[in-house]
Amino acid sequence: MSEKSDFEAIPVGLDLGTMEMALDESTVNDRVGLVQWEARELVDKLHFAPSGISIHQHPRMRFAQFTNLRAAIWAKSEHEFLKPMRIGSKIFIRGKVVDKYVKRGRNYVVSEFEAVDETGEVLMRSRETSIHIE
Repeated sequence: MSEKSDFEAIPVGLDLGTMEMALDESTVNDRVGLVQWEARELVDKLHFAPSGISIHQHPRMRFAQFTNLRAAIWAKSEHEFLKPMRIGSKIFIRGKVVDKYVKRGRNYVVSEFEAVDETGEVLMRSRETSIHIE
């Protein structure tokens, strides 16, 4: 009898954990340069981080949970930006698997993420669908 694949074993509702991210000036400036963010005055004058600064952590959280995952191709994403993220603060990103399905022979995993500040206030919500390749 064959063993279940990682995809088959993923329970809907699986907690992907919490990741802490410090929004220090160096981290923010590195991301601003990498994504070529054009609203530089928001960083320099208002001390806000780019709104999607934490999105690159979401696949890292999935790879940490799914040890046999070779690739996760981003198929769809939706982001809701609720409050600005301030430079000098810390945010916490929480994730969970909310759905999974097979379509045209491909395994899809749907995850939801929230970025919260140090007081627990939600700053951003994301819902992302990726193709799960083992």
